[in-house]
Amino acid sequence: MTSARPFRIRTITSFITIDPSDFDNEASSLKEKINACSRLLRDGESQMTAAGFEVQTIRIATNPFGEWLVTNKEDDVNERLQRFNNLLSDCDINFCSLGPSYDPDHTTTICPEIVSIAPGRFSCSANINAGDITAALAAAKCIKTISLKDEGEHLQGGLGNFRFAAASCIDTVPFFPGARAPKGLGKDTIAFAVGLENGGFARELLQEAGSIENVQKVFHDKMRKELLPIQQICVGLESDGMQYLGIDTSLNPSLDDGGSVAEAIECLDEVGVFGNPGTMAAAAAITTSLQSIPDIKTTGYSGLMLPVLEDRRLAELDTLSIQKLLCISSVCGVGIDTVPIPGDVSERSLASLILDVAALACRWNKPLSCRVFPVPSRLAGMATSFDSPYMCNSSIFPVE
Repeated sequence: MTSARPFRIRTITSFITIDPSDFDNEASSLKEKINACSRLLRDGESQMTAAGFEVQTIRIATNPFGEWLVTNKEDDVNERLQRFNNLLSDCDINFCSLGPSYDPDHTTTICPEIVSIAPGRFSCSANINAGDITAALAAAKCIKTISLKDEGEHLQGGLGNFRFAAASCIDTVPFFPGARAPKGLGKDTIAFAVGLENGGFARELLQEAGSIENVQKVFHDKMRKELLPIQQICVGLESDGMQYLGIDTSLNPSLDDGGSVAEAIECLDEVGVFGNPGTMAAAAAITTSLQSIPDIKTTGYSGLMLPVLEDRRLAELDTLSIQKLLCISSVCGVGIDTVPIPGDVSERSLASLILDVAALACRWNKPLSCRVFPVPSRLAGMATSFDSPYMCNSSIFPVE
């Protein structure tokens, strides 16, 4: 790791509320909002870099796109997306989440178009409430539709679903694709939050802890020390119209050697092999600690991220299943994330999985999402062959 600090900042994410009128007068108001976000994000990036942190990305997330993108004319949707895309490009902002769909028709027709826009700057999600079968089926159809798109490098081989998820109970999360502007955020206010990439630091902390019983003390002492400089910078960025939401303290893996969160958890005496007995207890202890770090304002998931294709240890384990990952998610975050599944999975089976995630999220009022990659022409047990700097490869998980 090139940074002087023990982890990277994965994202500084700003949140804005867009109104249809922002597209009037050649989108002059939208341009002002994006420029204001850019200034805030660049200022934060500069200060955090000066403090020794490596900042990987700066991002923008909006209120649900159904509130500002959709009109009675189909051409307006494409025109607004292209205009928005160009304005982001002008500010060199390469990641933007357009919030969740609350309309099943929007999920099946507009979400695939959002993620298809080249060069892959846009992400979005579909909001799923517990037991909402219509919404789950729409999300499943959307996932299948996206998996078959191949008209750009960001879509080929099923990669398009990197930018879409079925999400439940999401609010103030800085990570994509579930990020959305907080409910009630004023149209003249910019909120912002920070997300981390800290798999190597997690390994260091859990090696020191050695046992579940020591996790809270080690995390509270060591993470507080490292997070305070970030928080101080963020508080300094607050002003009229600028609102600091907090740090998503989640353990988030990298593809670096030693960057696996799953491998870090295996350092605990009670675990041994990730997924074996003791794993849930470890996940619960870690999550409780991450959500209660003294003097740190937390937001988002602030839990344990287990994205299969972003964690080399998870990707190589042949003892994991989707149900086991979902079970572990009951005591941490993020849900079912970057899991490759057979390309011929039925929409009904996929909807059932989405409903399971939503049931868990809504029952415990915790943010969870379901981001899966149906891989065309591949069956369960076969290997993926993604060519992406953001992911590794693994065996394809069965759904049924």
